[in-house]
Amino acid sequence: MAEASLVSSHTASTAFTGGTSYEAVDVFTRAPDQTAYVFATEYWNSFSSTSLLTTSPSSTGSSTSSSQTTSSSTNAAQLAGTSTNSGISPGATAGIAIGCAAAGLILGAIAGFLFRRSRSEGSKARYHVASYASQEKPLRDPYSTPMPVDRLQLGQFLLDSTPDTAIGAEMRSLSQLIQQHVESCYHPLPVLRSVEALTTILIHLGLDQNSTMSAARLASLAVDPKTRYSAIQHVIARVTFASVTLDAASRFSLLPQPVSSFASQIPATESHRGSAEAVDIALTQWRQLSAFLLHPSRSDRTPLVPSEDISTHGAQQLAVALNAFLEPFVIGDREDRYEQENHLREVIVECVTFGYLVFSQPCEYRYRFEGGVRPNYIVVFPGLDKISDEEGHRYPSPVQSVVPPLTEMI
Repeated sequence: MAEASLVSSHTASTAFTGGTSYEAVDVFTRAPDQTAYVFATEYWNSFSSTSLLTTSPSSTGSSTSSSQTTSSSTNAAQLAGTSTNSGISPGATAGIAIGCAAAGLILGAIAGFLFRRSRSEGSKARYHVASYASQEKPLRDPYSTPMPVDRLQLGQFLLDSTPDTAIGAEMRSLSQLIQQHVESCYHPLPVLRSVEALTTILIHLGLDQNSTMSAARLASLAVDPKTRYSAIQHVIARVTFASVTLDAASRFSLLPQPVSSFASQIPATESHRGSAEAVDIALTQWRQLSAFLLHPSRSDRTPLVPSEDISTHGAQQLAVALNAFLEPFVIGDREDRYEQENHLREVIVECVTFGYLVFSQPCEYRYRFEGGVRPNYIVVFPGLDKISDEEGHRYPSPVQSVVPPLTEMI
């Protein structure tokens, strides 16, 4: 039999049946001695390299088309049957199951991680909200008791106490300064000024007539050349230290103006209803805070010092007031009197500076011109007693004496 000649071949389609891929090829052949065409469709499985062949004769174009349609339907049915009968191999099934299980585990792990993370962030947010709420200070009733002030923190900025030994040494230096001023600037000669005139001046300076060393007594001692130096030292020290004392009724206060003005407005303690101890404690705290607040350099933690105005104009006014009493006893001419006034002003500034030191101390001190002094003696320079502690509590009698008064026999 002669070999059939190939007329044409055409790849018709790719079919998927049950997950298996086939390649369909339509082939038309005609033998040399025949007029009818033979139609054949070959299906190739690319994985198993197997093929199915279906043939049908066709003599005309229409019969060819009909045969092609019938053959395609028949071949598709055969392919479906073949795929159904073959199925999926057990290995492929196991692989698919394992892959699905692994994918499910991975997705579950990712979902669990995201869930735990969201819960953790929510817990942190709730913690921060609760922490902030716990730090918020509750609103206070404006009529409730105010919160106590932490005095320990404030005490870190207030002045520490100066040792009593240092204060005593400064007092003795001032005593010698006043003594030198008196001995170098005033004469022991008789004067024409009357005791009454001098008494009036001393009362104007603030010396009390009812004290043991009254103004009249001091005037008579100053007129006497034998006791003049002692009387002049007493007057200079008494008037000068009174200018830096809170409870002294001085017309020439050299304390800071806010301090002296406030102190002069404080009423006396009630005799039957008031508490003297409460007033002492309040005054001690007020004095400490005033020395701190009025200090131009609080961080230095040093005693308050007189301002430039106090050291110049204030000291000069007090020197002029004192010279109304001292003028009859000044040595020399006008030039000597000018030097005496300048030196007196310097003495006043030194005493006032020491008074500011005492004013700034946490404890309270008091100058003593009387008390414990024998009748025939005069105090030429005051003593200094510590009368209360840093909290304002008064010491019981006898008080602590830092420096005893310096006295001379008259």
